[in-house]
Amino acid sequence: MKTLRRIRASILLLLALVGAHLFAVAQEGSSSSEKSRLICGTDESGFNGMDGQLAEVRTDGPSLVSAVQLYNLSVPVNGITFASTFLWAGQPEPVGSVAGNTLQKISVDLPPTVLSTIEPGSNSFSPECCNEQMVSFKGGLYHAHYSDVIQRLIIDSSGNSEVAQTYAQTDVVGMASDGDRIWISKWNEEQVGIWDPPSNTFTVVFSTPGEAGGLAWDVERHVLWVGMEGGSVIPYSATGKQLGNGFQPFGSIDATIDGLAFIPATSSD
Repeated sequence: MKTLRRIRASILLLLALVGAHLFAVAQEGSSSSEKSRLICGTDESGFNGMDGQLAEVRTDGPSLVSAVQLYNLSVPVNGITFASTFLWAGQPEPVGSVAGNTLQKISVDLPPTVLSTIEPGSNSFSPECCNEQMVSFKGGLYHAHYSDVIQRLIIDSSGNSEVAQTYAQTDVVGMASDGDRIWISKWNEEQVGIWDPPSNTFTVVFSTPGEAGGLAWDVERHVLWVGMEGGSVIPYSATGKQLGNGFQPFGSIDATIDGLAFIPATSSD
């Protein structure tokens, strides 16, 4: 169970934090959205009671075309998703004084910064472990809570998050959309497939070689990126064909890559 894996490799985490300072390149004033980019997040730091990191790499289909850059955040982070002009971000559980059902809007410009904080409302989702990935789909924001439900969230008139609808769906960590359908991953079951909200049915498309975490679709290049326990991110086709060996944005870790967000290239490229 994910809740039993909170004793993390602290040395690896500290090395990753040091690595962020060595790898991060100052990007202020630059157009960071000129190339397709994949943003990665993990629950490792949150489970260690620390603020999070994001990893960024530029992609061309299933291939990487830049080095991985790491950025330290001023908030905890786990599941992330791209929402047209910003990233939605959550955290796995309470971290310090920050409630586990707090959401953040984070800039897509580099270095990533917190644009605003969405506090939980009176009928928000659970603050307890484990809050996972989200997806924006046809005007709705869907959020996975491991390992029992998917919930559709709304922002109320006070600017707080509330649950509008709950779907009983176990073992879900990753969520992403190809524009027409929602894809989800099931962690313990090592599966990726399609979830239909109206019927609340899950259709398995392919199995993964280990516990599957965050998802992100590069729709134009037909690549589904899948985060894995242990720190890998692997590219797949829509039928489950592995398109490459993938990479480890944070190195080898005990945790899972639970958050992925694909940011497509701008039309000015």
